[in-house]
Amino acid sequence: MKSLAECIADDIMSMIIIEGRFMPGEKILNESDFAKELFVSRSTFREAIKILSERGVLNVRHGSGTYVCEDVLENKENKFARYESGIDALELNEIRLMIEPETAYLAALRASNHELERIAYYGQLVEEKIKAGIPDRRTEEIRFHLSIARAAHNSFMDRLAPTIFDAIDKSRNVFNLEEVRQGTILDHRMIVQYLRERNADFARTVMRSHMLRGIQALKEEK
Repeated sequence: MKSLAECIADDIMSMIIIEGRFMPGEKILNESDFAKELFVSRSTFREAIKILSERGVLNVRHGSGTYVCEDVLENKENKFARYESGIDALELNEIRLMIEPETAYLAALRASNHELERIAYYGQLVEEKIKAGIPDRRTEEIRFHLSIARAAHNSFMDRLAPTIFDAIDKSRNVFNLEEVRQGTILDHRMIVQYLRERNADFARTVMRSHMLRGIQALKEEK
């Protein structure tokens, strides 16, 4: 099982490679703010930065800050290599339906208590955006689902992260349908509940229902 610092390093790496939040050569957030956002202590965050520095992803410049390496996108060892998917949203979500219910099942059995809290944290951020009527919640949705995927502690899941990203990104047109909004709140709450209860069967069932809700909305949109 990966250490917490390694999991946080993977989260930061996915923000760079998958989400495009920080570009090559760009300075990342300061230690205090970033550690708070990632729901970890500053010492754990520093350890994660050290891991990424050793991987050639980040460059720590003392007195200046931490920057994304210029050649990070060309790093051959980068397991989060971004791709441009020509697959449409419906097909991508069908792939998620094959994967994510079982991922939730494993996460219920394997997640650390800290990972469960981070999943709940991102689920709460999604809910807050929905209740506030903020239309774009892709970042929070991605982090919620990727946090569950990471909590399954199967190293191959990292390679499937771009599929989850693309599926959520391409499904944004149905995010604000009322049935999707309310269904998302309920589904996320139940997923978090069953993960915390270590009820793997129910976590899988609710995740499957959540995937099917999105697929049905996409079909109706066509």
